[in-house]
Amino acid sequence: MALALNQQNHGFKPPSGRSRHCRLSSLDQDFQLNKNSDTSSSRISLKSPQFPKKSLSTPCLLNCLKKSKSCGTIPNVKSNPNLNTWLKLPKKVSACVKPIGSNKTAGINEMVAEIAVTITLGPDPIRGKGDFSNLFYLVNRENKKFAIIKPADSQAAAREAAAYLLDHEGFAGVPPTTVIKISHPVLHKTSAVTASVQRFVPNISDSSEMGPSMFVTEKVHRIGILDIRLYNIDRHTGNMLVKRRPNTTNPMKSFDLVPIDHELCLPEKLDVPYFEWLHWPCALINFSTFKVNYIDSLDPFKDAEMLRSELPEITEASIRIMVLCTIFLKKSVSAGLCLADIGKMMTPVNDTPSALEVLCRRAAGMVFTEKFSDQAFTILDWEDCELEMDNRDAAKLSKCVSFPTRGYGSVSRKMVTFKMLSEKEWMRFLEKFEELLPLAFEARNSVSLEKNPLARSCKF
Repeated sequence: MALALNQQNHGFKPPSGRSRHCRLSSLDQDFQLNKNSDTSSSRISLKSPQFPKKSLSTPCLLNCLKKSKSCGTIPNVKSNPNLNTWLKLPKKVSACVKPIGSNKTAGINEMVAEIAVTITLGPDPIRGKGDFSNLFYLVNRENKKFAIIKPADSQAAAREAAAYLLDHEGFAGVPPTTVIKISHPVLHKTSAVTASVQRFVPNISDSSEMGPSMFVTEKVHRIGILDIRLYNIDRHTGNMLVKRRPNTTNPMKSFDLVPIDHELCLPEKLDVPYFEWLHWPCALINFSTFKVNYIDSLDPFKDAEMLRSELPEITEASIRIMVLCTIFLKKSVSAGLCLADIGKMMTPVNDTPSALEVLCRRAAGMVFTEKFSDQAFTILDWEDCELEMDNRDAAKLSKCVSFPTRGYGSVSRKMVTFKMLSEKEWMRFLEKFEELLPLAFEARNSVSLEKNPLARSCKF
């Protein structure tokens, strides 16, 4: 399948010739640029960078950048005004990009192709300032940003990409994101580095500059649903961008939210999550029928297989957290809980474990008791792992639901992780976990209705 660059948005004009499309080429032929200034006729040549070979494919550069029967001879830069007018590179340049994350979703192939062209021919990446100094922006020849590169370790970059892959049908609006290997003089690295790359989203601010009443409940709910599935431990106002909604007649609901920065999602243990939306009134409103149907359609085991296939850097412990939280979300919604209820059941307060943690420890205790083993206490390291839930246990669950105070220190106790469970133990754990949920939801519903009897009935 041929792939054309987005010429309208980014200003790259294809050379004259028979074909106006790029072809998919093996990653054995990646993008590296040299400008030979010693000859009277400077030309652009491609060399293969020192990346490990991998059986993937990636979009090639413009057809002017590769010798082939379909693309013809690489043109002389001096004789091509479309290149000569904005090509500004030092004499010794080594610039290349190679996708290593999934490129099967809409928008990824095109974005990677545009990045490859810009990295090799276009303006240099621009380093962010202040709190964004770890980022690099890519701009087109009109000096408009179109992508963000964030160098990171392989797991952090993979988590960024995982958030996009798990945001099925663009439900929460995560911008197209993937993982690449990149080298460029601006990065001040001697070899290629791993980075996540994301489509830049034009925005007017982040959500810290506006009150929650300015945002549409539908969008807040969608971001909250994604955060629960990913067990996001860092959803704050700074990583929800604000952009204007087109064609809106309500000035109080004229702004949309875009979730970004997901490198702290999918942890390997039940760390302390932070959900900014937990404080917002719209989190108390019931889910719409559309959102309930979307949640019901989620398949955590299918998503787990997708992550293993597309992003092998994601650990099995992180994948199990996603499976657990998706099951918890689906069962919570079926029981009639709202977004705030679910978020509070996942959030510990100081040294008090969250309701979700208590459920996990008891479910694990039940599994290992069946095997006449004390491994549950060793693996989960918790002194309070009752095997059966009575009324006292339900009351204990109901206490673990208050709002968090941002900035509190990390708890001293060890946190739940599932990485040491065998596959058989893991599946048995999930069965026990689901068995324990009804009583927990009953306790949660009782507390919610007592504190806020309108939460189930009001329509805003």
